[in-house]
Amino acid sequence: MKENTRQRLIDATFDEVYSIGYQGAALNDILAKAGVHKGSMYHFFANKKEMALAAICEKIDERFDLRYQSIVNGKGGYLKNLFAVIRESEGRDFKRGCPIANIVQEMSNVDEDFNATMKEIYAHFRMGFKTIFDKAVEAGELKACDTAKLALFTASTLEGALLSAKASGNPQDYFDSVEMLIEYIRGFESEKSLS
Repeated sequence: MKENTRQRLIDATFDEVYSIGYQGAALNDILAKAGVHKGSMYHFFANKKEMALAAICEKIDERFDLRYQSIVNGKGGYLKNLFAVIRESEGRDFKRGCPIANIVQEMSNVDEDFNATMKEIYAHFRMGFKTIFDKAVEAGELKACDTAKLALFTASTLEGALLSAKASGNPQDYFDSVEMLIEYIRGFESEKSLS
């Protein structure tokens, strides 16, 4: 029961922060959405900020693991599987955009704890792509290349694609950007992969 209460708090906090930002998220609204009393919250978290940071870390990690960890754990087809994942629309919220970018833009210059947390999350995001590209190089799918820079370019492009879709209100902006990104990555495919 305790774990269920904590999970409801995490889910409600993340949804509220993702929807209206940390500063706009009222503790009473989070508690009402979670169906939890303030005293129960204090059993798990000292305050709204601690709860928000935990929610952000856990929910974003969960999203990454769902999308990218199975690619890393696979036995090949790394690029094909990556392309399939970034082309998916399921689980993407084109109205709210990217939770990482939203929180970085709102809180990184305001609060050092948020700044440090978001830097760590973004580094993990980039490292996930680097790991996929490293595995693709090892498997002979990609030519030897600077996988750290390719991962940076991939993460930046995907972030920008989500921002474009949010700003324009047109999800096609995301998909068009993804197709250009895939075309760019394919420029690094090995001869073996192309044959």
